[in-house]
Amino acid sequence: MMEETIYGVVTRVTYYSDESHFGVVRIKLDYKDKELAKYRDKLFSNLLTVTCNFDRRPLPDEEYDFTGEFVTNQYGIQFKARSFFRRNANTFEGIIAFLSSDLFPGIGKVAATRVYESLGKDALTLIERNPEIIDEVPGLNAKQKETLKTNITALEQQKRQLVNLLDLGITMNTALKLIKVLGDNAFEIIQKNPYSLIDLVEGFGFRRADRIAMELGIPKDSEIRLTALTFYLLRESCFRSGNVYLEYDELFNQVINEINREENIVFLDDFENILKKLVINKKIILDEEKNIYLYRLYFSENLLAQKVNEFLNRENNNGYNIKEIENLIKKIQEKDGILYTGKQKEAIISALLESLVIITGGPGTGKSTIIKAIIEALIELAPSEMISEKIALLAPTGRAAKRLNEVCRFPAQTIHRFLGYEGQGIFKFGPEAKTDAKIVIVDEFSMVDLNLAARLFSSLETDVKVILVGDVDQLPSVEPGEVLADLISSQEIKTIRLDQIHRQSEDSSIISLAHSVNQGLIEESILQKQADRSFIRLEDQQIIPGLLKTVEQAMLKGMDLIKDIQVLVPLYKGEVGINAINQKMQDQFNPGAGREIKHLTRVFRVNDKVIQLVNRSEKMVMNGDIGYILSLNSEDGEYFGLTVMFDFGPVDYKLDELEDLAHAYAISIHKSQGSEYELVILPFSYKYYVMLKRKLIYTGITRAKKYLVMLGNLDAFRFGIRDVEIKRKTKLAEKIRTSFNTVFDSEFEDLGMMENLSPYDFMD
Repeated sequence: MMEETIYGVVTRVTYYSDESHFGVVRIKLDYKDKELAKYRDKLFSNLLTVTCNFDRRPLPDEEYDFTGEFVTNQYGIQFKARSFFRRNANTFEGIIAFLSSDLFPGIGKVAATRVYESLGKDALTLIERNPEIIDEVPGLNAKQKETLKTNITALEQQKRQLVNLLDLGITMNTALKLIKVLGDNAFEIIQKNPYSLIDLVEGFGFRRADRIAMELGIPKDSEIRLTALTFYLLRESCFRSGNVYLEYDELFNQVINEINREENIVFLDDFENILKKLVINKKIILDEEKNIYLYRLYFSENLLAQKVNEFLNRENNNGYNIKEIENLIKKIQEKDGILYTGKQKEAIISALLESLVIITGGPGTGKSTIIKAIIEALIELAPSEMISEKIALLAPTGRAAKRLNEVCRFPAQTIHRFLGYEGQGIFKFGPEAKTDAKIVIVDEFSMVDLNLAARLFSSLETDVKVILVGDVDQLPSVEPGEVLADLISSQEIKTIRLDQIHRQSEDSSIISLAHSVNQGLIEESILQKQADRSFIRLEDQQIIPGLLKTVEQAMLKGMDLIKDIQVLVPLYKGEVGINAINQKMQDQFNPGAGREIKHLTRVFRVNDKVIQLVNRSEKMVMNGDIGYILSLNSEDGEYFGLTVMFDFGPVDYKLDELEDLAHAYAISIHKSQGSEYELVILPFSYKYYVMLKRKLIYTGITRAKKYLVMLGNLDAFRFGIRDVEIKRKTKLAEKIRTSFNTVFDSEFEDLGMMENLSPYDFMD
């Protein structure tokens, strides 16, 4: 849509947020102006509502030019402005209105007039350059002078910052975000090192920062540019692939492919020098094989290996004997009306006797049942010691913790909460501050990444009993590492693999399918409709209509779209990706009645199913939490945010916080880990081929609690099962086997410090 420019006088400030700088104003248009007269028939009135990001709170009677576009919603026609220009900042009326506003407490129109009469139309600029000049204005008391000095300096500095940032081609919204994050010296920080934006501001990658650097005239072959790119590629590659390190040649090739596109800028000697600088500044580590690590990942891998060895090497004397435990198991079996298999008994006995134990197994093998039995046994063995208060039952996600609590009937919490996560990478507990737990049981441990595992283990005293439970055949963590698989493959930790399906799960064709897929096999009955699952063969263009019909039928049978039904998809983009499916599902199942909030490419409505995308400890909401929109919040007819209802209660979001949310009618299989749903719908298409892998499909299938509907291309399903995920690049198992035992400098013992290190601190 073509942008237009309008001009008007503010008659009312409907809404303004000091935090986000987002405002809604009512302006009056002067139709005597030929440029504005053309809008008379379109608007039917000379009053118009404008939404815009401002540098400060707009004031009544201020005159603005706005550039943007007209939009239509339930309130009629409004103007959505991309940028503004304040016209009358230097007029008598403008200065009086400005200085007598709420921005200057204690300054009324009389005092403001005195300032103008004494200093003239350039009063604001003069005060900003030399605050002491205000002392020359007669009739002002000391408090008024201090208010004018402080507030004018701050506001004018912010305005100057904004203009400078806009001159770099940065949008108004981004410029205000940069000022909010970086403070009043935002432009100076960016001018000094634009690549610092990559680490300091969410949403900035190398290319975006590089465009600003080119505007500032930074040479293409500058050391600051090449160093920033190298570090960025290493970090992005590790967090995208899950690898803990990159091989030397691999990173070098990535750097030259990115930087030498048009001309040869980087050569091997340059790369060597960049790495040396990054090593000296403790941003990366090159090991003896010249593998390149991010410093913190190297630190975490070493620390975790060291802590595991400490647990394995300690003297374990808990006073229990096998006979006593076997008698206790019989007692628990009688009380709970259950008969444990030989492997399950072995798992319980090992958990009570070993200092560190791993229990792994696929769906239906009774992992949760074993956790419940272990807790019951621990409490029974030490009834007078209040041992239940020293047991920490943990899971990686809130939904997994909730499910664990329901199954085990014992308080469960997330690992982050147990460690006292405070946001911005800060934890209460770690190497320097231990928790008081004596027994730690972690479920869904396959989801735990290297950094979090190191943080968890480093927060425990060496006499703590640790029991790790998970399905090693599921997808590994989203972030770097393959911790559960590495711990098992080290062959140093007592590991019990549960391989017998429970009696109550034997009739589940979903579970039998999952185990077949895990072995790379396709059941002959794959196309035969079962009581709890089916595979519907569809062409790509039929997938979304078939999916919508399946959801509709499930809802007619009484299933809830928010709580019971979940579509799981491997990929976000494309005609059968998560984004497209979410839009179609919203259109069909929650079309709305005109009341909605538009944010970027998304539309939010009451009752929309949504998912939290990042950890926000201050709101007690974590990445992967799913809820529904309870209300759209407005004031004087204008929206300023919305409220989402999660399992644990409501959470409010301002307009500038909506990037934390996405629709969740369809989510990725990675996001579904740790959760179970009554009905899971899994589409298959060759358009997902990049992501289609055995563990991904296996994980998706195992999320289905009662019903599983697969639809799409059967050959794509077969292709995915044959394609096995490549083992991630890690050295954890090797370091555990060789009893790795490095003493770290105390300077780096606090993982909290490592969380907050900026990779650009050294680029001064």
